[in-house]
Amino acid sequence: MKKAASVASRSFGRPSRSCLMCTSGERELVLDLGHQPHSDSFPTKEGLDDVEVRYPLRLVSCTSCGLLQIDYLVNPSILYQQDYLYVSSTTATGRKHYRDMANDLCRRFVFPRGSLAVDIGSNVGVLLGAFKENGMKVLGIDPAPIVSAQAVASGIETVVDFFSSRISARIKKRFGSAAVITGTNVFAHLHELNDAVNGMKKLLAKDGVIVIEAPHALTMIENLEYDTIYHQHVSYLSARPMKAYFARMGLELFDVEALPIHGGSLRYFISFPGAHAVQSNVERIIKEEESGGLYDLKRLSQFARDVEKQRRALLTLILDCKDKGKRVVALSAPAKGNTLLNYCALDTAFLEYATERNPLKIGRYTPGTHLPIFADEHILSDKPDYALILAWNFAEEIMRNMAAFKQRGGKFILPIPKPTII
Repeated sequence: MKKAASVASRSFGRPSRSCLMCTSGERELVLDLGHQPHSDSFPTKEGLDDVEVRYPLRLVSCTSCGLLQIDYLVNPSILYQQDYLYVSSTTATGRKHYRDMANDLCRRFVFPRGSLAVDIGSNVGVLLGAFKENGMKVLGIDPAPIVSAQAVASGIETVVDFFSSRISARIKKRFGSAAVITGTNVFAHLHELNDAVNGMKKLLAKDGVIVIEAPHALTMIENLEYDTIYHQHVSYLSARPMKAYFARMGLELFDVEALPIHGGSLRYFISFPGAHAVQSNVERIIKEEESGGLYDLKRLSQFARDVEKQRRALLTLILDCKDKGKRVVALSAPAKGNTLLNYCALDTAFLEYATERNPLKIGRYTPGTHLPIFADEHILSDKPDYALILAWNFAEEIMRNMAAFKQRGGKFILPIPKPTII
C-alpha cells in the first residue's frame, strides 16, 4: 500500500531538492503561499465536484547562485498537456510586443532570408508569425495540444512536445541549424534545464543567438508581484545566476535589456562565447540586482512580510466594499490571478464571478475558488460596483476596453503593488 501511494504521489510531482541552475542543495525559504491548485486548471461545471489536487507553493532562494525558484515541481504533463488554456494572443498589448520583438531582432542581427527561427513554448504562434513576415523559416515547439492546434491552423508548423536534446537533434536533421532560438516566458518553466540548454546548443548556428524573455525577479520583489509565483513558473530569473549558468553550460550571456511587459521583464541574449560582443548592460543590471537586495536574505524576508501586509490590505478593501452593500467581481482570470485569489481566499463569499476575453476560459470556473467565468461584456449588462483587475500587467488596455463600465459608475481595483481603487 505504501509503495502504491508513493508511485501515485510521484505522478503528481516531486519536491525539488537542489538548485535548478547550480545544483546546490543550500536554499532558504522566502515565501510560503500555501497549497494551491494548478493555476491554469479551470474546471468545467461538471468537474466542480471532482477532487481538486493542491500542491505546495513555496519560493526559495539558492544561497549559492541566488536563483529564486519553487521547491515542488508539478508533473509537466499535468501543467501543459491536460486542458491547458493560456493563449498569448488574447491582448493587443501582447500581440504588439511579439511583433515588435521579431522586428527588432531581425533588424539587430540581420538574419538572412530563409534562415530558421525556432520558438520554444510557441503557444498559438504569434511571435513566429512575425518572424515569418520577415522572410524567415519558422518552427514552433509546444507541448499543449489545444494552443498548438491553433498555431498549425494559422500556418505555423509546430512540434507538439516538450523541447529536449532529443527533439533538438530531430529538428536539426530536418531543418538545419537555427539562426535564432527564442523562449518568451518559457525558460523559467523548464524542469530539465540542462537537457533543454544542451538541445539549444546543438541546434544553434555558430553565429546564432538565443533570446530568452521573462519577468525580472528584482521587479517581483520591489513591486510585490507575488502572484507571478505559480507552479508553471519553476524559477524566477535574474541576470547574475543566468550569467553564471550559461558560462557553466559553455555559452555566453552577451546582453540584457529591461522591458516594461508583465510588470517588468528582462530579455537575455545568449550565444557561443565570442560570437557577439558582450555589452555593458550585463554588469549594470547585475549591480542593480545586488544593490536592490535581490540576493540578500534580509531583503527577501522583508518582501515576505510586505506580501502578508498586502494580502491584509486587499482583504480589508474588499470587505469594506461588501460591508457597504457593494458588489465586487474579478475582471480577467489569468493564472497569476489564481495565485492571488487562493492565497487571499477570495472565493464567492467575496467576489461574485470573474470575466475573460479568452473564449477557452468562458463557461469554466477559477481553480480553487470556483468563481464562474463570463465574457467581459457581462459586466456591462450586470453592472457590479467594483471590478478587481487580476491581469494588472495589462490594466491600461483592460480599462480602455471596459471604459463603459467606469462611465456607468463602476470602479476598478488594482491589487498590485498596493490595493488601489480607480
